[in-house]
Amino acid sequence: MNMKFERLLIFGLSGIILALMMFFSIESIDIYAISINILSPLSNQQVPVGELTISGTSSDNSTSQCQVYVDWNNQKPYQLATPKGSNGSGDFSSWSYTYTSKYHLIQTGLNDLTSKITCLVPPAGPTVTKWYSINVTGSTSPNQSSSVQLPLPTANTNVPASSDIQTSSPQSETSINTTNTSNSETSINTTNTSNSDKIMLNLGVEENPIQAGDRQTVTLTASDPATGNTLDRVFLRLTIKDPSGNIVKDYTDNDGELSPTFKLDEDITGTFSVSASASQAGIETSKSMTFVVQ
Repeated sequence: MNMKFERLLIFGLSGIILALMMFFSIESIDIYAISINILSPLSNQQVPVGELTISGTSSDNSTSQCQVYVDWNNQKPYQLATPKGSNGSGDFSSWSYTYTSKYHLIQTGLNDLTSKITCLVPPAGPTVTKWYSINVTGSTSPNQSSSVQLPLPTANTNVPASSDIQTSSPQSETSINTTNTSNSETSINTTNTSNSDKIMLNLGVEENPIQAGDRQTVTLTASDPATGNTLDRVFLRLTIKDPSGNIVKDYTDNDGELSPTFKLDEDITGTFSVSASASQAGIETSKSMTFVVQ
């Protein structure tokens, strides 16, 4: 009788342990399938400079252990968002955050806004994370349409040669190939395909070559060849492609300047291409270059 009871007890405990293992396995799968997004503002939207409130949703719920953070142009530390879910102060299923001077205000030009959800998988880890980013354009005239075109200032008909491109990697052994003679040893290929003598494009990268996984900054400026002054109300587009020709970043602005910073994929190396264009009142100019990811 005792042997039978012991067997039943062992069988019952085994069933309970199996059920607990299945429960935690299901919970872990649910947590791993995390998600986050930004609903307002929309990506590539023009917003007023200064304070800005963003909002979004995530996969967080009353049983998961998650928190939502945001940053501005990759400036750390991340800032904790405000939970807006119906289940109280720990429910980030909906959330918001206001950029103020305590962290960083929205500035004129491109602003990279990133949201991040971090969750602890029960019962003791690991921690899983997912990101969602948008770009917005800060403007002092938020109602200004990017399609508005005004006459360009009077300019000379002689287009100056492309400006020297400076990089932070002078020790590279590869050679520079541009229209100017330069002492820099970093490999940068630039090509002008301009049909205008009224817009001059200056295009450059912060690092070349650069390590995979690092942050790269690309700078694009549209200026008046006659005065060298940055043009206003000129539509800019900047596209970065990986060695396979896939678009990894695509930025637009109408303020005459673009200087986005972005993180490179840790698993992709080779020669990346950068294409830039500017248009105003039917006048178009384009320029391209490459940089090497090691």
